[in-house]
Amino acid sequence: MSFDLKIQAQNNSIQLIDLYNETIIEIHCKGALMNRWRAKNGNQFQDLILGNDGADHFEMNGFRSGKMSPFSCRIDAGKYHWNNQLFQFKKFYLGEHAMHGLIYDANFSILRTEVHENFAEVTLSFNYQGTDAGFPFPYKIIVQWTLYADNRIGLKTTIVNHSNSIIPIMDGWHPYFTLGGQVNDYTLEFQSNGKLEMRDDMIPTGSIMEDTNYNTGKKIGDTHFDDCHLLDPTHQEIKISYEGMSILVQPKHNYPYLQMYTPNDRKSIAIENLSGAPNCFNNKMGLQQLEPQGQIYFETTYQFSAASPQ
Repeated sequence: MSFDLKIQAQNNSIQLIDLYNETIIEIHCKGALMNRWRAKNGNQFQDLILGNDGADHFEMNGFRSGKMSPFSCRIDAGKYHWNNQLFQFKKFYLGEHAMHGLIYDANFSILRTEVHENFAEVTLSFNYQGTDAGFPFPYKIIVQWTLYADNRIGLKTTIVNHSNSIIPIMDGWHPYFTLGGQVNDYTLEFQSNGKLEMRDDMIPTGSIMEDTNYNTGKKIGDTHFDDCHLLDPTHQEIKISYEGMSILVQPKHNYPYLQMYTPNDRKSIAIENLSGAPNCFNNKMGLQQLEPQGQIYFETTYQFSAASPQ
Protein backbone atom coordinates (compact mmCIF):
# COMPACT_ATOMS: atom_id res chain seq x y z
CA MET A 1 0.00 0.00 0.00
CA SER A 2 1.34 3.45 -0.92
CA PHE A 3 2.08 6.16 1.63
CA ASP A 4 0.07 9.34 2.12
CA LEU A 5 -0.25 12.30 4.46
CA LYS A 6 -3.19 14.41 5.59
CA ILE A 7 -3.23 17.67 7.57
CA GLN A 8 -6.33 18.69 9.51
CA ALA A 9 -7.24 21.15 12.25
CA GLN A 10 -8.99 20.65 15.55
CA ASN A 11 -11.60 23.05 16.89
CA ASN A 12 -8.90 25.11 18.60
CA SER A 13 -6.96 25.30 15.29
CA ILE A 14 -4.23 22.96 16.52
CA GLN A 15 -3.10 21.00 13.48
CA LEU A 16 -2.95 17.22 13.27
CA ILE A 17 -0.94 15.31 10.69
CA ASP A 18 -1.82 11.75 9.73
CA LEU A 19 0.91 9.66 8.13
CA TYR A 20 -0.40 6.38 6.78
CA ASN A 21 -0.24 3.33 4.58
CA GLU A 22 -1.65 0.21 6.29
CA THR A 23 -0.33 1.76 9.49
CA ILE A 24 -1.47 5.16 10.69
CA ILE A 25 0.23 7.56 13.06
CA GLU A 26 -1.33 10.84 14.19
CA ILE A 27 1.07 13.67 15.04
CA HIS A 28 -0.07 16.75 16.98
CA CYS A 29 1.50 20.13 16.37
CA LYS A 30 0.79 20.84 20.03
CA GLY A 31 3.79 19.22 21.66
CA ALA A 32 5.02 17.59 18.41
CA LEU A 33 3.75 14.34 19.90
CA MET A 34 2.50 11.08 18.42
CA ASN A 35 -1.02 10.78 19.75
CA ARG A 36 -2.08 7.64 17.89
CA TRP A 37 -0.38 4.59 16.40
CA ARG A 38 -2.58 1.94 14.81
CA ALA A 39 -1.23 -1.04 12.91
CA LYS A 40 -2.75 -4.00 11.10
CA ASN A 41 -2.90 -7.22 13.13
CA GLY A 42 -4.47 -9.83 10.89
CA ASN A 43 -7.84 -8.44 9.80
CA GLN A 44 -8.02 -5.94 12.66
CA PHE A 45 -6.27 -2.77 13.72
CA GLN A 46 -4.29 -2.69 16.93
CA ASP A 47 -3.86 0.49 18.99
CA LEU A 48 -0.24 0.63 20.15
CA ILE A 49 -0.01 3.85 22.14
CA LEU A 50 -2.19 5.67 24.66
CA GLY A 51 -2.49 9.30 23.66
CA ASN A 52 -4.31 12.33 24.96
CA ASP A 53 -8.05 12.68 24.64
CA GLY A 54 -7.94 16.24 23.34
CA ALA A 55 -7.31 17.82 26.74
CA ASP A 56 -4.97 20.80 26.73
CA HIS A 57 -3.47 19.93 30.10
CA PHE A 58 -1.08 17.13 29.25
CA GLU A 59 0.09 16.83 32.85
CA MET A 60 -3.44 15.67 33.74
CA ASN A 61 -2.98 12.70 31.39
CA GLY A 62 0.36 11.65 32.85
CA PHE A 63 2.27 13.54 30.14
CA ARG A 64 1.27 10.90 27.61
CA SER A 65 3.56 11.06 24.57
CA GLY A 66 5.06 14.32 25.79
CA LYS A 67 8.29 15.58 24.24
CA MET A 68 10.60 16.43 27.13
CA SER A 69 13.04 19.32 26.65
CA PRO A 70 15.31 20.89 27.85
CA PHE A 71 15.11 18.23 30.58
CA SER A 72 13.09 15.12 31.36
CA CYS A 73 11.96 13.43 34.57
CA ARG A 74 12.81 15.42 37.70
CA ILE A 75 15.08 18.32 38.63
CA ASP A 76 15.72 18.34 42.38
CA ALA A 77 13.64 21.20 43.86
CA GLY A 78 13.62 22.69 40.34
CA LYS A 79 17.06 24.21 40.95
CA TYR A 80 20.50 23.90 39.41
CA HIS A 81 23.72 25.89 39.07
CA TRP A 82 25.11 26.87 35.68
CA ASN A 83 28.06 29.20 35.05
CA ASN A 84 28.19 30.00 38.76
CA GLN A 85 24.56 31.16 38.76
CA LEU A 86 21.53 29.57 40.43
CA PHE A 87 18.46 28.93 38.25
CA GLN A 88 15.01 27.66 39.22
CA PHE A 89 12.35 26.37 36.83
CA LYS A 90 8.86 27.83 37.09
CA LYS A 91 6.62 25.77 34.81
CA PHE A 92 5.45 22.54 36.41
CA TYR A 93 6.11 20.77 39.69
CA LEU A 94 5.04 17.43 41.09
CA GLY A 95 5.57 17.77 44.80
CA GLU A 96 8.77 19.76 45.29
CA HIS A 97 10.47 18.81 42.02
CA ALA A 98 10.26 20.33 38.53
CA MET A 99 8.99 17.78 36.01
CA HIS A 100 9.34 17.00 32.30
CA GLY A 101 10.67 20.17 30.79
CA LEU A 102 9.13 23.25 29.22
CA ILE A 103 7.85 22.45 25.72
CA TYR A 104 5.58 19.40 26.11
CA ASP A 105 2.55 21.61 25.28
CA ALA A 106 4.27 24.08 22.91
CA ASN A 107 2.60 24.87 19.58
CA PHE A 108 4.99 23.61 16.91
CA SER A 109 4.91 24.77 13.28
CA ILE A 110 5.01 22.44 10.29
CA LEU A 111 8.41 22.95 8.70
CA ARG A 112 7.91 20.50 5.83
CA THR A 113 6.11 17.34 4.75
CA GLU A 114 7.26 14.65 2.35
CA VAL A 115 5.58 11.63 0.78
CA HIS A 116 7.68 9.10 -1.11
CA GLU A 117 7.26 5.57 -2.38
CA ASN A 118 8.81 4.09 0.76
CA PHE A 119 7.90 6.55 3.53
CA ALA A 120 5.87 9.58 4.66
CA GLU A 121 7.39 12.26 6.87
CA VAL A 122 6.57 15.45 8.74
CA THR A 123 9.06 17.84 10.32
CA LEU A 124 7.92 20.25 13.04
CA SER A 125 9.80 23.09 14.72
CA PHE A 126 9.47 25.39 17.72
CA ASN A 127 11.60 28.34 18.79
CA TYR A 128 11.86 28.47 22.56
CA GLN A 129 12.50 32.09 23.53
CA GLY A 130 14.00 31.63 26.99
CA THR A 131 10.76 32.62 28.70
CA ASP A 132 11.09 30.45 31.82
CA ALA A 133 13.36 31.98 34.46
CA GLY A 134 14.86 28.57 35.06
CA PHE A 135 16.08 28.34 31.47
CA PRO A 136 16.63 31.79 29.94
CA PHE A 137 18.47 30.31 26.95
CA PRO A 138 16.73 30.46 23.55
CA TYR A 139 16.99 27.39 21.34
CA LYS A 140 15.23 25.77 18.40
CA ILE A 141 13.85 22.24 18.56
CA ILE A 142 13.10 20.32 15.37
CA VAL A 143 11.13 17.06 15.57
CA GLN A 144 10.94 14.76 12.55
CA TRP A 145 8.47 11.87 12.40
CA THR A 146 8.82 9.27 9.63
CA LEU A 147 6.52 6.35 8.85
CA TYR A 148 8.26 3.52 7.00
CA ALA A 149 7.03 0.18 5.71
CA ASP A 150 6.81 -2.82 8.04
CA ASN A 151 5.12 -0.83 10.81
CA ARG A 152 8.30 1.09 11.61
CA ILE A 153 8.45 4.69 12.88
CA GLY A 154 11.48 6.96 13.05
CA LEU A 155 11.80 9.88 15.45
CA LYS A 156 14.66 12.37 15.18
CA THR A 157 15.02 15.45 17.37
CA THR A 158 17.50 18.24 16.65
CA ILE A 159 18.38 21.03 19.09
CA VAL A 160 20.02 24.25 17.87
CA ASN A 161 21.43 26.63 20.49
CA HIS A 162 20.33 30.19 19.68
CA SER A 163 21.86 31.75 22.78
CA ASN A 164 25.28 33.35 23.15
CA SER A 165 26.50 30.91 25.78
CA ILE A 166 26.96 27.18 26.27
CA ILE A 167 23.69 25.65 27.48
CA PRO A 168 22.81 22.41 29.28
CA ILE A 169 20.49 20.08 27.33
CA MET A 170 18.73 16.78 27.96
CA ASP A 171 16.20 15.15 25.64
CA GLY A 172 13.48 12.57 26.17
CA TRP A 173 10.05 11.36 25.11
CA HIS A 174 7.28 9.98 27.32
CA PRO A 175 5.22 7.43 25.31
CA TYR A 176 2.82 4.93 26.86
CA PHE A 177 2.85 1.74 24.76
CA THR A 178 0.12 -0.88 24.81
CA LEU A 179 -0.47 -4.29 23.21
CA GLY A 180 -3.89 -4.70 24.80
CA GLY A 181 -4.63 -6.60 27.97
CA GLN A 182 -2.61 -5.98 31.13
CA VAL A 183 1.12 -5.26 31.25
CA ASN A 184 1.41 -7.99 33.89
CA ASP A 185 1.24 -10.46 31.00
CA TYR A 186 3.78 -8.67 28.78
CA THR A 187 7.28 -10.01 28.35
CA LEU A 188 9.98 -7.33 28.66
CA GLU A 189 13.53 -7.69 27.35
CA PHE A 190 16.49 -5.30 27.34
CA GLN A 191 20.19 -5.38 28.20
CA SER A 192 20.99 -3.30 31.27
CA ASN A 193 24.38 -1.98 32.34
CA GLY A 194 22.92 -1.12 35.72
CA LYS A 195 19.95 0.56 37.39
CA LEU A 196 20.23 3.97 39.00
CA GLU A 197 19.65 3.93 42.73
CA MET A 198 16.90 6.41 43.67
CA ARG A 199 15.94 8.29 46.79
CA ASP A 200 12.36 7.89 47.98
CA ASP A 201 11.44 11.00 45.96
CA MET A 202 12.88 9.48 42.72
CA ILE A 203 16.05 11.59 42.59
CA PRO A 204 19.16 9.51 41.73
CA THR A 205 21.68 9.08 44.53
CA GLY A 206 24.58 8.75 42.08
CA SER A 207 25.04 5.01 42.69
CA ILE A 208 24.39 2.36 40.04
CA MET A 209 23.13 -1.09 41.03
CA GLU A 210 23.46 -4.28 39.01
CA ASP A 211 20.15 -5.38 37.48
CA THR A 212 19.97 -8.10 34.82
CA ASN A 213 16.39 -9.22 35.49
CA TYR A 214 15.23 -8.64 31.91
CA ASN A 215 18.37 -9.48 29.93
CA THR A 216 16.81 -12.66 28.54
CA GLY A 217 13.16 -11.62 28.59
CA LYS A 218 10.79 -12.01 31.51
CA LYS A 219 7.12 -11.44 32.26
CA ILE A 220 6.48 -8.16 34.02
CA GLY A 221 3.98 -9.65 36.47
CA ASP A 222 3.00 -7.27 39.26
CA THR A 223 6.31 -5.35 39.13
CA HIS A 224 5.86 -1.59 39.32
CA PHE A 225 8.38 0.37 37.28
CA ASP A 226 9.57 3.89 37.91
CA ASP A 227 13.18 3.06 37.12
CA CYS A 228 16.10 4.37 35.10
CA HIS A 229 18.70 2.06 33.52
CA LEU A 230 21.91 2.47 31.61
CA LEU A 231 21.52 0.54 28.37
CA ASP A 232 24.25 -1.80 27.19
CA PRO A 233 25.86 0.22 24.35
CA THR A 234 26.40 -2.97 22.32
CA HIS A 235 22.71 -3.94 22.42
CA GLN A 236 20.45 -0.93 22.75
CA GLU A 237 17.06 -2.51 22.14
CA ILE A 238 13.94 -2.71 24.29
CA LYS A 239 11.18 -5.18 23.43
CA ILE A 240 7.74 -5.85 24.85
CA SER A 241 5.74 -8.88 23.68
CA TYR A 242 2.21 -10.17 24.24
CA GLU A 243 0.09 -12.80 22.46
CA GLY A 244 2.27 -12.96 19.34
CA MET A 245 2.64 -9.17 19.09
CA SER A 246 5.68 -7.08 19.93
CA ILE A 247 7.00 -3.52 19.93
CA LEU A 248 10.73 -3.09 19.41
CA VAL A 249 12.34 0.19 20.50
CA GLN A 250 15.79 0.87 19.06
CA PRO A 251 17.68 3.95 20.29
CA LYS A 252 19.96 5.01 17.44
CA HIS A 253 21.84 8.08 18.65
CA ASN A 254 22.40 9.87 21.98
CA TYR A 255 19.89 7.85 24.06
CA PRO A 256 22.00 5.78 26.50
CA TYR A 257 19.42 5.87 29.33
CA LEU A 258 16.10 4.06 29.62
CA GLN A 259 13.34 5.20 31.96
CA MET A 260 10.30 2.96 32.44
CA TYR A 261 7.03 3.57 34.24
CA THR A 262 3.89 1.48 34.77
CA PRO A 263 0.66 3.36 35.56
CA ASN A 264 -1.56 1.94 38.27
CA ASP A 265 -4.22 0.81 35.77
CA ARG A 266 -1.62 -1.62 34.27
CA LYS A 267 -2.90 -0.99 30.72
CA SER A 268 0.36 0.40 29.32
CA ILE A 269 4.05 0.85 29.97
CA ALA A 270 6.02 4.05 29.43
CA ILE A 271 9.29 3.28 27.65
CA GLU A 272 11.24 6.52 27.69
CA ASN A 273 14.47 7.03 25.77
CA LEU A 274 16.58 9.60 27.62
CA SER A 275 19.83 11.31 26.70
CA GLY A 276 20.68 11.76 30.38
CA ALA A 277 19.67 10.58 33.83
CA PRO A 278 16.94 12.25 35.90
CA ASN A 279 18.31 15.38 37.61
CA CYS A 280 21.24 15.48 35.19
CA PHE A 281 21.36 19.29 35.39
CA ASN A 282 22.74 18.66 38.88
CA ASN A 283 24.37 15.22 38.78
CA LYS A 284 25.76 15.70 35.21
CA MET A 285 24.99 12.06 34.29
CA GLY A 286 24.59 12.21 30.51
CA LEU A 287 24.19 16.00 30.46
CA GLN A 288 24.89 17.51 27.03
CA GLN A 289 26.59 20.91 26.79
CA LEU A 290 25.79 22.72 23.58
CA GLU A 291 28.01 25.49 22.19
CA PRO A 292 26.50 28.79 20.93
CA GLN A 293 24.85 28.17 17.54
CA GLY A 294 25.82 24.51 17.86
CA GLN A 295 23.41 21.65 17.31
CA ILE A 296 22.89 18.07 18.45
CA TYR A 297 20.47 15.36 17.42
CA PHE A 298 18.79 12.38 19.10
CA GLU A 299 17.24 9.48 17.23
CA THR A 300 15.24 6.30 17.84
CA THR A 301 12.89 3.94 16.00
CA TYR A 302 9.79 1.95 16.97
CA GLN A 303 8.53 -1.16 15.18
CA PHE A 304 5.44 -3.31 15.64
CA SER A 305 5.25 -6.92 14.53
CA ALA A 306 2.64 -9.64 14.86
CA ALA A 307 2.81 -13.35 14.28
CA SER A 308 1.02 -14.55 11.16
CA PRO A 309 -2.37 -16.10 11.91
CA GLN A 310 -2.33 -19.89 11.93
